[in-house]
Amino acid sequence: MPTELGSTLAETLSALRGTVVDIVRRRDDPLFHETVLSALHTVPIAATKTLPWLVRAREGRDESIERMIAENARVDPDALALEMDDEQLTWAELDERVSRIAAVLHEDGVRSGDVVVLLGENSPSYLAVLFGVSRLGATVSLINNHLEGVPLEHAIRSSRAKLCVVQHSFLPRVRQLDAVRSPTLSYDPGELEERLVKVRASKRRVRVDATSDFVYIFTSGTTGLPKPCKVTHARAVLAGAAFGQLLFEFQPGDKLYSVLPLYHSSALLIGVGSCVMTRTPLALRRAFSAKAFWSDVQRYRATGMLYIGELCRYLVNTPPSELERNNPLRVAVGNGMRADVWETFARRFQVASIREFYSATEAPGLIANLTGKVGSIGHVPFRRLGAMKLARFDVEREELVRDASGFCVECEPGEIGELVIKLKDVPRTALGDFRGYTDEAATEKKILKDVFKRGDRYFRSGDLMRFDDNDYFYFVDRIGDTFRWKGENVSTAEVAEVISLAPGVLGATVSSVRVPGMEGQAGLAAVEVDASLDVAAFWQTVQGLPSYAQPRFVRVLGRLSTTGTFKIQKMQLRAEGADPNRVSDPLFVRTDEGYLPLTRERWAELVEGRLRL
Repeated sequence: MPTELGSTLAETLSALRGTVVDIVRRRDDPLFHETVLSALHTVPIAATKTLPWLVRAREGRDESIERMIAENARVDPDALALEMDDEQLTWAELDERVSRIAAVLHEDGVRSGDVVVLLGENSPSYLAVLFGVSRLGATVSLINNHLEGVPLEHAIRSSRAKLCVVQHSFLPRVRQLDAVRSPTLSYDPGELEERLVKVRASKRRVRVDATSDFVYIFTSGTTGLPKPCKVTHARAVLAGAAFGQLLFEFQPGDKLYSVLPLYHSSALLIGVGSCVMTRTPLALRRAFSAKAFWSDVQRYRATGMLYIGELCRYLVNTPPSELERNNPLRVAVGNGMRADVWETFARRFQVASIREFYSATEAPGLIANLTGKVGSIGHVPFRRLGAMKLARFDVEREELVRDASGFCVECEPGEIGELVIKLKDVPRTALGDFRGYTDEAATEKKILKDVFKRGDRYFRSGDLMRFDDNDYFYFVDRIGDTFRWKGENVSTAEVAEVISLAPGVLGATVSSVRVPGMEGQAGLAAVEVDASLDVAAFWQTVQGLPSYAQPRFVRVLGRLSTTGTFKIQKMQLRAEGADPNRVSDPLFVRTDEGYLPLTRERWAELVEGRLRL
């Protein structure tokens, strides 16, 4: 024990010495001064508005977003809470609807500890159902509404749900699933609305433990099928308190406009959570529309927005509009905005603050850019002392680099490595807690042991990053076969499994490729066929995938290259990309009408933004 303590003290002193040297070295650096001033600006806000929730949202405490809705209804009942199109709900009206829905679900046998599936589009009704389930102390499993067939069946079955609450338009999808046995309650419109007029609302709510599960949010798995990630009430409360106060800096008179899907953590935990925790009204849209964006911002008088990088790129590529002039937006919070889009977006639309951040639904950590440094996901103060580290990663082998002693090697400034986050036996807050998934095996795969010293444990982010001399971090790429496209994680294994069923396809592999001027990575399907590709049949086959997972490019190969162990080689496919100026094989590009030959002319249209993927 003394040896271990001495080693820990030595490491801490070494890290402190390095930090002091950094501070002295950078004392004349303007960027360093800006970073320090930004940090000082957030200290009083954090101390008075956010940190108290670290104490309140702990084990044994009855804290939840749902409880705060009831509190907002008590404190300011007539203030606007939610709106979408012509529908508006005050906090009192929202609280009343939540109570009535809870009463209906209670009649159907939903109790504390149960799981209820929720499948639908963005709407006030969607949120009212979500919090109605939460008011009973049950957990909501949020299903991606793009899923169909096997992925949808897997998501519902893995939820182990007592009941499925399904928007009427999605009922046919669920009823086609023979293996799903959970009873179904329809809404918007459906049986739920019919029963709401007959039921008596009750102000009684079930007490929850802040550390119990609030929702399951699905994330892509290595098997190609989505897996439910556990999100506690405490995590939701702390996310709302942190983002609402520190990133959005909401004040009376503010309003958030969100077009991101509510089954994702960004829209729910950050968007809804921030609004509830700060009593700020939220304006919703069912799905993003570049054409309607500024019209909505103006009519809702929205001062804040949530984004993913692709959304912002669409906006800067739209023709100028009178509606974008003198718009009320002052802050945009999100992730994935490229540096070239960032400056154009801020200048053209006169958005004063862009707050990029990095996190993941299950990740026990957060990086946030509070200074507005273009292209960075944020500054990590006292990096040497922190829980977040970059470990050297061999991209060719797709594995972490280990030294002679078997330990990972920390990256130096400018080096690319995988972000790993230290796990504590007793996390100080829910934001530092990794609750994992409903699948224990999947949970274990995300935990690294004996990383930098014997006995330590780290969470594997699966993301490659780098940091500069000032400890600003920059996102580089996803590791392996899962990539992000249009804000969604896409599993290449899942896509390859589906397209392999296309007529005439003898073999298939899927990788991700970059397209100049676009965020994320687009899917490239490389197929080996018996004669020529039946494009129409291939198009019909990929309709079994969600829209975002359908390959944007198809490359027809004479033969798939494999390694000595019969693993398909993807590195060369990724390196060559889908540029017909570099690739001689037949190429096709996905359009709204189907797959068309990817000529050099079409590639030019794509790069110039005239052809949308």
